[in-house]
Amino acid sequence: MPTNRFFIPMLLAAATPLAAAADLSQDIFKGALRYTVQVRATLPVPFDGDRKGSGLGAGFVVDATRGWIMTNAHVVGRSPSRLEVALHGEEYSEATKVYVDPFLDLAIIQVSERVETRAIAEPRLECEGVPPVGHPVGAFGHPWRLPFTGTRGIISGVTARYRTELLQTDAPINQGNSGGPLISLESGRIVGINTAGIRGAQNTNFAVAIKYACRVLRLLQEGKDPSPPDLKLVYYRDVDNRRELRVARSYAGDGTLKLLPGDVIRQVVGETGAIENETQLLHALRGRLDNSSLKVLRDEQETIVRGTKLPMRRVLDTRGVYASGVLFGPITIRDALEIGARGLMVHHVEPGSIGEAQEIEKSDLLEAVDGTPVMDVNALHARLDEARGARRRVTLTFKKMAGGDALFSYTRRNLLVRDLRMIGPQQTVASDK
Repeated sequence: MPTNRFFIPMLLAAATPLAAAADLSQDIFKGALRYTVQVRATLPVPFDGDRKGSGLGAGFVVDATRGWIMTNAHVVGRSPSRLEVALHGEEYSEATKVYVDPFLDLAIIQVSERVETRAIAEPRLECEGVPPVGHPVGAFGHPWRLPFTGTRGIISGVTARYRTELLQTDAPINQGNSGGPLISLESGRIVGINTAGIRGAQNTNFAVAIKYACRVLRLLQEGKDPSPPDLKLVYYRDVDNRRELRVARSYAGDGTLKLLPGDVIRQVVGETGAIENETQLLHALRGRLDNSSLKVLRDEQETIVRGTKLPMRRVLDTRGVYASGVLFGPITIRDALEIGARGLMVHHVEPGSIGEAQEIEKSDLLEAVDGTPVMDVNALHARLDEARGARRRVTLTFKKMAGGDALFSYTRRNLLVRDLRMIGPQQTVASDK
């Protein structure tokens, strides 16, 4: 068979770009080794959405001068927790929370002054957009406690199916990857924060798009509050993927931004781009709570809606009351007013506690203490402290989801008050009498 004299040169030419791409990936992962950190968190008493215990995740330096690390909120917890951070080849040192977002799975933490970060070259962040489907990416972190491990894949899509908008990727993301960087293997820029995967699914993983985190970071660096607005809205699920944000319920009070059920939010006036989901809406309003208006479609007519917008409650300001193994805190149900729920709910029940023995359960709504409604943690602490001092039990009235022929059931439990203390900022720890 005659030899094709063009075959070998063509093969070599085809191999050259592949080799160049491989070299680029190696350099990118080598850079990630310098700015990625291990994050260890211990959470003794969890508010709703968190879990008690210790865990390991990842993070990456975003402000070397301030010693700021970006990671996931679920890595550090939205509850009071003890944090430690380690750079590659270094020992763990204490860290503190700077900001935890109430909507995105995003947190900024600060390492102690003993950790030298100023010499670290900050990674470049892709703040202008999201990479297209097929774009090659690498995930860097500590999967299954295998430290500083890189994996690779592509961007598979963008989805808002799981409340917030997320990048979808087939790059392996496992326990220990959360909070680490998802990096473009073409530009070397960070495009996402590794966040989650679908258990049992093959190569279906998710990351917070870094463009949304960029605005939070910039506002913090400018000394401004990056909190998203609390619009007090509930939206229709976009089951048919129509890419529209339609209001189902509005609980906004007088004088605030007033939207009506059925309104379709089209755009934030002064911001480019149409609004397709809640993540995009809150992103466009961050840092603009006082001077922004919405363009909405109402009864098939386009109109402008104006009004004040208050920020969501700061995660780091959340306070609760712990007593007899039960943690009470603010109601976290967005449409709580739909069922007349106000005040406090059960966030956590400690296994083996007095509270568990009384069959108090997570998410129970606290309606009254000794027949009197209690609306905040200070009032609840005072009532429980009074009962403890008198060495008497308190009668707690709860509303809980039931099912069957009634939506709710109601219980009254007599609780012996032990180990009473406040959880959160300005804690007041009271010893048993």
